[in-house]
Amino acid sequence: MSTVSRSAVESAEEPSRPNGTPSEEARGIALAFAAFLIWGLFPIYFDLLRDVPPLVTLAFRAVFTSVLLLPLVLWRGKGPAILATLRRPKYVVGLSITMAATAASWGLFIWLISVERTLYASLGNYVSPLANVVFGAIFLRERARFLSGVAIFLAFVGVAAFALGVGRLPWESVVVAAVFPIYSILRKAMDVDSTTALTIETLFSFPIAAAYIVYAGYSGGGSRPAWATDPYSLSLLVGAGALTAIPLLLFGSAARRAKLSTLGLLQYLTPTGQFLCGALLFREPTTAYQWVSFAFVWVALALFSVDLCRAEKTNAENARL
Repeated sequence: MSTVSRSAVESAEEPSRPNGTPSEEARGIALAFAAFLIWGLFPIYFDLLRDVPPLVTLAFRAVFTSVLLLPLVLWRGKGPAILATLRRPKYVVGLSITMAATAASWGLFIWLISVERTLYASLGNYVSPLANVVFGAIFLRERARFLSGVAIFLAFVGVAAFALGVGRLPWESVVVAAVFPIYSILRKAMDVDSTTALTIETLFSFPIAAAYIVYAGYSGGGSRPAWATDPYSLSLLVGAGALTAIPLLLFGSAARRAKLSTLGLLQYLTPTGQFLCGALLFREPTTAYQWVSFAFVWVALALFSVDLCRAEKTNAENARL
């Protein structure tokens, strides 16, 4: 996001301190609301591409995100930062790995929509912020606060209930939840702002994705696949790139205006939208165990949100001292 594969808070430009004016704060909230809502409604769009192979959809998304994003980033003066980063081999290797992680996350999300498992993606995106705390404690030795620890335990119970409902470990949800923490740990090792990193990742994915589109379109010999000759499918595939870039740009503006705790609460609009799409719009099969699972996860996120707000308030008070 996660979709979204990585967390929205890390997928746009690093947030700066809000200027504190009510109008700017309100504008930031509105922009963030729009970004998270778009991310949450992604399943509706990708469901229209259900008959297109997921790898083809993924490739088109990568190519046309680059086409739209790169001119905007260069216009904002990020060219020198991009070139400076590309001159450092360690960052090139690191961003190649994060690019692969992002592509895997997006590919899994698109595939889950195509096989009617949107609820698996929703569960993974709900749990991802809590998984981030776990990975931080294990790999970065960050101490988890008490309420966060309780929230993590409840989320674990929720995943276990989901597993009982489907008769197996929901590995899809586990992978969705784990990708962003892994991505975050890799990104923390690189002193690169998120806009520059995102741009380089899309540039790295561009030639691979473009080559795959050509291969998929012409590998059948004399026959072309249906998506390659259907203007409607092609327009949707091209639009997938714009659909990816627009919420990133919205969030980039929101992050400079809204408080971190506000963004932390609003981000749950994304998995909530995915949940509603899967349960109500697509009518994916559910069991009582799965509803219990989401109930545990929602309680966990409520506790986590309270903990997040308390921590930000404490930090603000300490900063004033």
